[in-house]
This record gives sequence, structure tokens and C-alpha cells, in this order.
Amino acid sequence: MTKQDDRTTPETPSSASADISFDQEAYDAENQYRTPAYMPTISADGLRAGEFASTDPLTPQTRRMPRRRIMSLELPVFLMFVGFLLAGSVMLNQELYQTCVAVYHYNETDCEPLRGIIPKTAEAQIIEKTIQPFVAKITMTSSILNNVWPGILILFVGPWSDKFGRRPVLLATFTAAFLGQVITTILVSFSQVLSLNPWFYLLASIPSTLVGGGCAMITIVFCYISDVTDIENKARRMFFINMSMGLGVVIGNIGSSYLLRLTNTTIVCATSAALVFIALMYVLFFIGESLDVEETTFAYKAKHFFDVRLIKDLVKTCATRRPNYGRAIIACTISILIVSNFALTGELGVFYLFLRNKFNTTLQEFTYYNAVDITIKMVGCGVAFGLFRNFLKISFSAIALMGLFGCILDSLTRGLAQQFWQMYMAASFGLMSGITGPMLQSIVSLAVSPNEIGKIYSLASCLQTLSPLLSAPLYTFVYNATLDFYPGLYNFISTGLHMECFCVMILIYIFERRVKNRDAERPTTDSTTTQKT
Repeated sequence: MTKQDDRTTPETPSSASADISFDQEAYDAENQYRTPAYMPTISADGLRAGEFASTDPLTPQTRRMPRRRIMSLELPVFLMFVGFLLAGSVMLNQELYQTCVAVYHYNETDCEPLRGIIPKTAEAQIIEKTIQPFVAKITMTSSILNNVWPGILILFVGPWSDKFGRRPVLLATFTAAFLGQVITTILVSFSQVLSLNPWFYLLASIPSTLVGGGCAMITIVFCYISDVTDIENKARRMFFINMSMGLGVVIGNIGSSYLLRLTNTTIVCATSAALVFIALMYVLFFIGESLDVEETTFAYKAKHFFDVRLIKDLVKTCATRRPNYGRAIIACTISILIVSNFALTGELGVFYLFLRNKFNTTLQEFTYYNAVDITIKMVGCGVAFGLFRNFLKISFSAIALMGLFGCILDSLTRGLAQQFWQMYMAASFGLMSGITGPMLQSIVSLAVSPNEIGKIYSLASCLQTLSPLLSAPLYTFVYNATLDFYPGLYNFISTGLHMECFCVMILIYIFERRVKNRDAERPTTDSTTTQKT
């Protein structure tokens, strides 16, 4: 029988192979687990999963079979996020304070409430309204700088790691994050004796930005998880890694305000650097390479990093026709990730300023709210994954629809909130919103062959990383323009974006139902005959 290449298979239901379901587990006649048909066994390079490539130095020469030994990244990722949030939660207040004393030259007593430890006085509220647009510009600039170069670099990082391994990228990004925290600690300590302009704090982001920043780190973390898990456990491990991030955010948020009250900003930043250092040491000594890569010299690896053939290969992989609406599903999923990230990164720069302006919140109130919000989402994730996915066997796309509906309610309620307690009500409406990310990542990881996952994640991460180039200026402009009469207006932008994502997710769900309905109409004998052939 002639073997048909997936690249030439039309994206129609009639082209799908026999008896598949979109993301449910499937077994052959001998009761052995079978790869879903929408996950191609032949990649864009014409390789089957697990095969070695040709002698082309840019073609991945790895075996993507799951590793037997346990290699857990949850702990270092958790420590990294605790460290980030410890410092990040207090640095915005530090920027407000330094802007007050170093740029606008108010006396330190008047600016002290801006540290977020004590409630604002009436005079401090007037001062903060004056300086918030200045700080918003710093936040916007930081967001742009941290995303332009990493957004370009990630196009090379994913394909390069497919060839030379994930561990070098993990070590580089964790090391850069540690150096950034050290620089932050030094700058904050200097600001205690010098009138330091808050623009100098941007220097701390240079090491991480040069190696791809958090974008490269998270992309390779997900690639690593995909490498070391089999197809049955991908969604579970994606869920665990997202939970470790969420737990790190909760503990970092809660701990930052209490640690700041007991010590000072310098000690908080030093503690953050120590946690990131522990995470780096864990990766260095306990995390092995997830791929069977070819041993080469450092010069050889560096030589092939910025090769344009990596980009051509990435484009070829993403544009390849796939069975069972595979290409359309990947495109729709990536678009949802991009738009969701657009809303998230846009809100990050103005959300704390909004809470301080609208509800006069202190840093402790803000971090407590953040912790409760994330805890609610983590509980929702656990319920969604345990009940809906494992017990009721609901598809990834249906669960993602629930999550996106929660995002819509969350953003809408924030925009309408007039009392601070209503922000907690908004968080409860977003109970399921945290499950969207893991479900989308699982859909992508199952829709491509293992030796293409780095390329697909790279494209998705690149577009997600570049989205703040538009979202940060847009949200900052809207917030500054509505600061005096409706500071929460920007939330309605997020509401509209989440509604658009919900509509695209419905399209993915329709694709899934078409594939399942077609399979239900096929006789069982045809399925068995196809498998034997």
C-alpha cells in the first residue's frame, strides 16, 4: 500500500485516518495506546517521531521518546516565581517613592505613604495622581524593552533547542534572572543613600533580556515537560507546572508585604536573589538534558544559533498541512494565547495603579488580594482538571471555553466595580479562568509531532512576547486619559478581547465535534482493517 505523507493531506474530515478522537485516549486492536491521528507521526521534515534526521546540522537529531527517570522542573519554577513576586510587588512602590523624591522633589515624609506600607493621606493621594503617569511610562518602557529582543530571539531558541538540547537554555535564562535580581538589590541599596532616578531600575532587566527573558525560560520549560512525558500525561504535567507558577505567585505576593514591614526593600530584593540562586543551583545539579542530543563544541552550537535556516524551518513547520484540521487548530490556539497575553500584559502595567487610585489600597491589601485571586484560580484549575477532565472526560476545548467565560466575567466585573470587595467578587467569577492556559498548551502539544514542538512553541511565544509592544502603550494611554473620571475603563478592553477568544475557541470545539462525529459514523470493522494495514 502506498504511504501518504501528512503534508499533502487536505484539512477536511474525509482525509482523517480511522477511529480517532480529538483528545481522548485511543487504543488499537491489541489494546495498545495509539497516538491520536491529529498528532502527525510524520513531521514537516518528513521524519517520523523518534527517527534521526539527515546530516544537515540544523535538522534535529534527537529521539523524542519519553524519559523513564523523573526530572521535575516544578520546584525551580516555583522558587523562581516566588523570587520574582517578592521583588516585583515592592518595586512598583519603590518606583513611586523614588519618582516622588528624586524627580518631583517632594520631601520624604510626604512621599513615605507611596511605599505602600501605610495608607495614603489626602496629600499623598494628590501627589500620587500627579506622579502616576510618569511611573506608568516607566512600566510601559520596561514592558517594551523586555519583549522586543526576547520576541525576536525566541524564534531561534526553540528550533536551536530542538537540535542542541533544552538544558543550555534553562541554565542561561536562570543565570540571567539571578544576575538581574542582584543588580536590583544593588540599585535599591544605592537609592537609600542617593536620590536615584527610577529609570535606573531598568538596568536590572538587561541580563535577562539579552538571553530571551522569561519568554525563553517558560517556552523551554514547556518544551522540556513535553519531552519527558508521554502523551497520556502531558496535560497533567502542564497542569502541575502551571500550578507551581501559581503557587509561587501566591506565596511571593503574600510574603512581600510582610517581609517589607519587618525589614526593608533591600532585604526583600536580596531574599528574592537568594531564591533565584537556589533555583539556578537546582537546575545546574539536578536537571539533566531531556533530549538525546549530539555532543558538539560550544563554538559549533554558537555558530548555528542565528542561522536563517532555523526560521525557514520554523515557518515550514507551522505552515504544513495536517490531518483533521490540525493546521487550523494550531493557528486558532496560538491566536487565543496571543490575544489573552495581550490583555494580561496590558493590565499588568496599570492594575496596581488602578487599585491605588480607585480604592486607596496599600501594598499589603494588594498582595493579599492577588494571593486570594490566584488561590481561587488554582482551586478552579484543580476542580476543572480533576472533575471535568479526569472524571467526566470532557475535552480540552470544552474546558478551555469554561475558562474563557470566567475571564469575561472577571474583566467585566472589575470594570464595573465601585467598592474594593467587588474585586473579590470578580475573582470568584473567574474561578475557572486559570485552566485556559494548560488546556491550550495541551492542545498544541498534541497537534504536532514531538520533534516539532519547540518550533511551534517558539512561534507562539514570539507573538505573545511582542504583543506588549501594542498592549502596553494602549492600556497606558487609556488609563492616563481616564484617570480622573473612570480609571477602570481599560477593563472593558480586556472584556472585549476575551469575548473574541471565546468565539475562536468555539471554532476549535466545532472542529473537534466534526472529527468525533465522523468517527462515530464509521464502522468498527473499517477501523480495525485500517490499523492492521
